Amino acid sequence: MQGISRKPTRSSIRTKRGLFAVWLAALILFGGAGIASAQSAEEELYLDPITVTATRTPERLSDVADSVEVFGPERIESLLPGDALDFLNEGAGVILPQTSGRGGQASLFLRGSESNFTSVMIDGFKLTFPDGSAYDFGHLSPEWVGSAEVLKGPQSPLYGSDAASGVMNFLPDVGKPGEAPSFSVRARGGSGDTFEEAFKLKGGTARSGYAASLSRLDTEGHLPNDGYYRTVGTVALDHFLSDKAKLRFLYHANQNRYDIPGPDHAGHTEPNKYGRNTEQLIGARAHVKPFPWLEYVPRISLYLRDTLFENKPDALNSDSTKTETDGTRLHLDNQVNVRFSGKQLGLSALRRSVSTLGVEWETEDIAIKSAYENSFGSGENEYDSDRRATSFYAQQQFQLRGGLTLAGGVRTDNFDVGEDETTGKFSASYKISGTGARIRGAVGEGIKRPSFAELLDVYGPGNPNLRSERQRSWEAGFDQFLANKKLKFSATYYVNEIEDLIAYSFTPFDNGTNYENIQKARVKGAEVSVSLIDFNDFSAHASFNTMDTVALETEGLGAPNYVEGEELLRRPDWWWSASVSYHPDRLRAALRVNTVSDRRDIDDSQPWPYPRVVNPGFTRVDLALSFDVVKDGISMFDKMRKSRLKDLTVELKVNNALDEEYEAIYGFSAPGIQWYAGVRAIF
Repeated sequence: MQGISRKPTRSSIRTKRGLFAVWLAALILFGGAGIASAQSAEEELYLDPITVTATRTPERLSDVADSVEVFGPERIESLLPGDALDFLNEGAGVILPQTSGRGGQASLFLRGSESNFTSVMIDGFKLTFPDGSAYDFGHLSPEWVGSAEVLKGPQSPLYGSDAASGVMNFLPDVGKPGEAPSFSVRARGGSGDTFEEAFKLKGGTARSGYAASLSRLDTEGHLPNDGYYRTVGTVALDHFLSDKAKLRFLYHANQNRYDIPGPDHAGHTEPNKYGRNTEQLIGARAHVKPFPWLEYVPRISLYLRDTLFENKPDALNSDSTKTETDGTRLHLDNQVNVRFSGKQLGLSALRRSVSTLGVEWETEDIAIKSAYENSFGSGENEYDSDRRATSFYAQQQFQLRGGLTLAGGVRTDNFDVGEDETTGKFSASYKISGTGARIRGAVGEGIKRPSFAELLDVYGPGNPNLRSERQRSWEAGFDQFLANKKLKFSATYYVNEIEDLIAYSFTPFDNGTNYENIQKARVKGAEVSVSLIDFNDFSAHASFNTMDTVALETEGLGAPNYVEGEELLRRPDWWWSASVSYHPDRLRAALRVNTVSDRRDIDDSQPWPYPRVVNPGFTRVDLALSFDVVKDGISMFDKMRKSRLKDLTVELKVNNALDEEYEAIYGFSAPGIQWYAGVRAIF
């Protein structure tokens, strides 16, 4: 276990504030003149980009029948994100409520599904927590992200039991072979004694491309005992052994410490309660293409995560608790792709065929140490166990002449604990010639393997005979491209049937366990989105979502998350998000509006079982402004001389600009208006 990150003192905050001001002034004063610097090509954003997540093979988005949303670099950067949540909340079908401010827990309910039903990845390497719990998006930093892809609908046939409702894949921004090196520095300060620093090196050699980033965030938050501190480092390297073989290495580390002030209704009376996470992901992948029609893609990754949760005694409460958890995952994947054109197969109606076969092996380990002390006594507990899975998957894609695309996949999972599973999916799309329109649809099944606590005796009697939780879904959609693919309209209707959900009961069930597959739910929803790229220096994205949720069946005496006939918690009936950016020459300005309807939640300040409440809806407005003092080596102050900087940009970000009072999660007030100002320099 690593040592606890210490909170900065007020004097250190004042010192850091002074150094930040000096750094800011120096960059602005000395960035305007100097020597020439290397040029790098500006990346373009398309409405029809290449996606690698939907089929595990690179495909044009318009050739993929599944629902995929891609956040490109320009779309991300226009919002000047301080956290990944700043752009992810724009996604259609994305529900990402967060407790309180920065560093607060944020769980994803993709298309209204369960919060632990979405697989989270970095460049195809699993970042999902090994213990089976929901991924916390509150700690994701954005500086290393080149693009992000959200794949919706059950994806277990390709990605396993963590992808019952979809996949979120973050792709690092890596240099290309021959790309000139560039070094960027970003610094911001603002509300809540917040300081952010980020450094990034990117470039290439004759046969390699690389990127390395390091960032630090310190903030005191907006509540008592609300500090948050995060350090993130990422390294990615591509090396081309030949035109037939490529290697990628990835290392990602995130250490964060967050104070826990307690909910609003408790008066934030938790001065000594905090948590700390340290996660590391090490991954390597090869692309070997011995023949034009054959590709072999082996992957190996190691994920390490240790957490500490501690509530120390204070003047109001002499009780203390401390829990340390270590989790590891070793994952191996061997994927083979076979590609043939219709001409090679002698089929005139076939444009292309892609067959994918693979085998995965995975082992996960969890070790827990906990201690408590209260008026009833004290005690310690330890737990250590592991589990394994071996899986086989296959997928077939056909792209036919005339605009028809078909794809189908199947997977079998062999689990050492719990029941084995088989899942499948099928999708299709059809481009209507000469219209820029296409229709698409998909049907599939996904699973979520029971967690360690549910299968094994972690916090009480586990149940090794549990079935995986299951989601069956279908969807139908329509896309329309206009204005030479600068404008895109999309609409999708979907239905999720969620079965075999595992419920916990304080009172054991008849078989003596605390967990059983006894709950069902249904989610129906619609997504409508419009995107415009670079029309008279304007770009815009907007999505409108409606959702109808209901718990169909529930038993037991567990938490009141499911009440038969009632709506699911924290899922709004409707919500919409829209952003408009204006980017003439040196100026970039972006306005984002996000409106969320009323939604059901629980009030845990009341006696058990916690009563349900209605959490009022809200509208949040964010602003992002940036101006290039130096652009492409030309200073606005002296356009006749080359600057020593390639770019120097002054930035201003305002979150919740209208100072809206709201609670994304009931009992946890969101911050009021917050501002952050700073600079970014590229050498």
